[in-house]
Amino acid sequence: MRRAEFDRRLRHELHRARPPRASDAERRAWHVVRAAHAARVPAREAHRARRFALAAAAAALALGALVLTPAGAKVGDWIGDVVDPPDTTSVSLGPLPAKGRLLVVADSGLWIVQDDGARRRLGRFRDATWSPGGLFVAAARGRELVALEPDGDERWARPAPGRVSVPRWSPDGYRIAYRSGHDLWIVTGDNDARWRLARGVRATPPAWKPVPEPERQVVAFAAGDRVRIVEADAPGRPLGVTPPGPPPREIWWTEGGRRLVTVASRGVRVHDSRGRLLRTIALPRGRVAKGSAMAPGGRRLAIIARRPAGRSSELLVIRLDRRASPRDLLSMPGSFEGLTWSIDGRLLVLGLPDSGQWLFVRPRRSGGLESVERVRRRFAGGVEPRTGAFPRPAGWCYAQPANRTASGQPPCSSGSAP
Repeated sequence: MRRAEFDRRLRHELHRARPPRASDAERRAWHVVRAAHAARVPAREAHRARRFALAAAAAALALGALVLTPAGAKVGDWIGDVVDPPDTTSVSLGPLPAKGRLLVVADSGLWIVQDDGARRRLGRFRDATWSPGGLFVAAARGRELVALEPDGDERWARPAPGRVSVPRWSPDGYRIAYRSGHDLWIVTGDNDARWRLARGVRATPPAWKPVPEPERQVVAFAAGDRVRIVEADAPGRPLGVTPPGPPPREIWWTEGGRRLVTVASRGVRVHDSRGRLLRTIALPRGRVAKGSAMAPGGRRLAIIARRPAGRSSELLVIRLDRRASPRDLLSMPGSFEGLTWSIDGRLLVLGLPDSGQWLFVRPRRSGGLESVERVRRRFAGGVEPRTGAFPRPAGWCYAQPANRTASGQPPCSSGSAP
């Protein structure tokens, strides 16, 4: 066996090894590191080089001891993911204002942010989605679909004929829908089988009907000027289709799969479960939808709206369980990106690329705004990037999975399309 291949396999086996209660140990270690950093006393400039040398030597000795064991390899991965390269502002975002874990897609890769603010980088991925209950993550990497554990360990990687985008995990946890090139594919969660469900689909993310029965999973996708509703298992038995209409940016299901909701540039259309149009909700005059996110429970839809010739953006909320006009929740200069609901439905997070911020908005409480500054820098190793995509919240999930089975897990929040 060649040395490079031996090293790769050894590294893979070490990374797979996980000591008991490793996540608890990582969390305790993080609190110790953060407390020590906060309590440090600033030293004079003249001693900086000596302090750096001593710290580097101590770190080298500590890491040298750690990497001798599988547990040490895992802790070493965690240290590298969270604090290397160093962020001169902070290694933490501060606690999230709601429970759960936030999935973030940035130019530097895919990240998970814990509710205490600690971050873990999972690797170079351009799009991702949670599995039900947050047991796993499905991510796009060029022409590969990859299934990951939240600690970054790769379960499997599936080659694809075209560039992979918009992966979405089914409610039962046994299937993943994703776009490869211009076609829609389905793969089983254990990577045992895959099949092409449709050719020539739009870039709109597919939407799984929120029904947990494993034997009959239903997915909706955009093709041409319609949205088609089919059973996911090959050959994809048709169940319904919407009438021709404006191409949707996003597709959502309401609670229990009773209504199908499509979001186009100028308005929202509500259909029954077979695609029959029930009503149309127009956006305020002169507004164009740039993103949307369905609240947990499927009763509220948040929309990012922008004036085509204006320099401001608005955050709107639409009630889907009764007839009501869109409510203007927030209006600010610049653009909004990366809209996502917290898992409890009490909070919205969205990005402000022009000011380098995330905003946390509480729709049911006036003045309930919190912000995180210098977001680009916090996901770029301490250097403020001037170009590239803004770190996008891509989904919110539970802090800890309830158990290790997939079926019956509650769904996680999905963010707006990139």
